[in-house]
Amino acid sequence: MAEPSVSKADISTENLKRAPLAQDTVRKVVDGIAAELREGYVFPDLGKQAADAIQRDLDAHAYAMADDPGEFARQLTERLRSLTSDNHVRVIHGDPFANRPKPSDRQGSGFQVKRLAGNVGYIHLASFVPPGDFKPAADKAMQDLSDTSALIVDMRDNGGGHPASVAYLVSFFLDPSQRVHINDLIWRNRGTTSFRTESFWSSPTQVSYLGKAVYVLVGPKTYSAGEEFAYDLQALKRATIVGEKTRGGANPGGLTELGADFFVVVPTGRAENPITGGNWGSVGVSPNVSATSEVTQEAALALATRDSKL
Repeated sequence: MAEPSVSKADISTENLKRAPLAQDTVRKVVDGIAAELREGYVFPDLGKQAADAIQRDLDAHAYAMADDPGEFARQLTERLRSLTSDNHVRVIHGDPFANRPKPSDRQGSGFQVKRLAGNVGYIHLASFVPPGDFKPAADKAMQDLSDTSALIVDMRDNGGGHPASVAYLVSFFLDPSQRVHINDLIWRNRGTTSFRTESFWSSPTQVSYLGKAVYVLVGPKTYSAGEEFAYDLQALKRATIVGEKTRGGANPGGLTELGADFFVVVPTGRAENPITGGNWGSVGVSPNVSATSEVTQEAALALATRDSKL
């Protein structure tokens, strides 16, 4: 016997009949986000305002017709970002790690190393993994390229990671005889309006790249810790930043489970550079040399080749 066929019209009708999300689920998610904003968001006043706003939305039945969990999460994300101007705030439905890029070379450290024309070194770094894996990989990468005349560090695909690993990579380009203050993270003490500071300093490295030109490639996908690396070296006047403006995420935070397979990321800290007194949040890192993504590497290589001959 033939299986009954299902027409496109039937599928469309079925989609139209999809029931809204249970309102107790919607309320639980919104109230959970509001609690995290009030208790933990690094900007307490703004957190309270955003929490009040999404609960007013709830009372006004703004989410009453939400029927797709993923779309509901996106709707909440857009609303929260409009209220906070903070693109680290995010609501997720499903596996929160599903889109995390898989680490590549050198025991999952993400380093890719090669030599370009003119004895210019090149490092592509996908993320800043925790220091235990990162440090030996960074040591090996920098040893491999220690005799190059200039170095290009490609952060265009770097989506972030661990700030201690950022500080370690920055250390290769600084005077090893001096301890340099690289960055601070200002963390809110949960449920209070008080804060604590976590400081990151340069540390000894196996080789030094002091005295040679360094170029950092950035673009619209450069985010969070990837941006910090570029921002720190730019503030220290130790690298030339080449490419396009970055995304502008400077407020780290944790993941909170809300139930019904929903999660929220609420930043509980903010970066504060000891030189500028600020960070790249919302505005991104502006390159010293602007170049479209198609020619960013070529522009940096031309600069590196020129400067190495001076």
